[in-house]
Amino acid sequence: MADSQWKLWADENVVYAKFPEGMPAEESEFIRINERFEELAEKERVDAHISIIQMESSLPREVIEKAAEAAKAGKPHGITRWALVSNGIKGMAFASSVKKIDGIDAKSFKDVEEAEEWATN
Repeated sequence: MADSQWKLWADENVVYAKFPEGMPAEESEFIRINERFEELAEKERVDAHISIIQMESSLPREVIEKAAEAAKAGKPHGITRWALVSNGIKGMAFASSVKKIDGIDAKSFKDVEEAEEWATN
């Protein structure tokens, strides 16, 4: 199986995730993403997360559910702000799912700069 092109990294107080078009929705891929997320959350001094979704197609329900699971996993590490950068309904669906978690603030944005401004202040 070819490695997908997703990336996770930390910068200042933010853990970033970048997901390209064609992001697989296989459980094994989610496990690898979550492992990397946990590694960054434990190691870095972070309190926010920004997902950059570069997909034109709609997000599968599983992806939105996994985002909410990741938000729950990030909360014990102090990650309480979640931003999604995408166009249109994907961002709203993501934010709506994550906002349901007590103590988490989630918002969707059209560009990375706006999300960074919100996440770092």
